[in-house]
Amino acid sequence: MPDPYQMRIVQIPRWALVLAGLAAAAFAIALFLLSVTVFLVLLPVIAIASGLYYLFGGKRVAKHRKPNGVEIIEGEYRVVEPERIERERDPRS
Repeated sequence: MPDPYQMRIVQIPRWALVLAGLAAAAFAIALFLLSVTVFLVLLPVIAIASGLYYLFGGKRVAKHRKPNGVEIIEGEYRVVEPERIERERDPRS
């Protein structure tokens, strides 16, 4: 029975290593150029959109503000004990 942990040494030709390195470099350069192109196309679009939002859509003022900028939120609150929550959740007990 052969040993399952036996290593086999394979010699890869030099031209295959060079070809793989050139392919990896070409892929990296293409990815870089694609990302730079997308950035250069989207940068003016984002700048124009943000300028339009600043000029026409970004100035909303709340209607019911106090003069000093304080808002009061009113509500009714009650304290509920954990035992009461368990009793209401489980009606059998």
